[in-house]
Amino acid sequence: MSNISHSIANQNPDVIANRLLQTAHNRDGLPEMTIGFTFLLVAATTWLQTAFHPGSLGYTAAVLAEALLVPALILISQWAIKKLRRNFLVEKVGFVELKPVNRKRFAVLFAIVFVAAISVALAAVAGAVFLKWIPPTGWVLAVSGIGGGLLAAIAGRSSRFIAGGAAMAATGIALAFTNVSLQTGFTILYGSIGLLSLVSGIVVFLLLISKPVAEGN
Repeated sequence: MSNISHSIANQNPDVIANRLLQTAHNRDGLPEMTIGFTFLLVAATTWLQTAFHPGSLGYTAAVLAEALLVPALILISQWAIKKLRRNFLVEKVGFVELKPVNRKRFAVLFAIVFVAAISVALAAVAGAVFLKWIPPTGWVLAVSGIGGGLLAAIAGRSSRFIAGGAAMAATGIALAFTNVSLQTGFTILYGSIGLLSLVSGIVVFLLLISKPVAEGN
């Protein structure tokens, strides 16, 4: 038995199953396109808040759009992806029934992410106090980029999600050394990463549907 086969044989079956399910979930690029579109919507509404004066009708509309449309898009995205797959992509990706969420594992993961977020936030505050050559808004942008990049890599667990997460972290860090406002920084951060994610998802989707059915299964 080869070292690779021996390694796979010794892995926990649940770990292997979760990895296969994650691969199937990301195979058609739809999750990336959804994430990309969501980030672009955040960037657009954030930019509109810089284009209008606070208290104006345009500013209020932008704030309400961000507060209402973004959560709504997140909530309906999973339903929409399932519908698209069942109605149009079954021959390509098959049908995968995701098992129920392990609440204990979810609670542990949430606790880890929460503690990590608090730790990074405290580090950012300390940095803003002791390293004054970086503006306070820069630390917020850096933390947002690094945090978002880590979540993307952990959630996606594939090379292109890791690359996207690294790009988001690098963008946040780069913006930290500029004098852009917080809203402008968020517009650049979420706009660039949203566009990257959307294009990546479209490329993956087009490559999948261009394959013969025998290769897509």
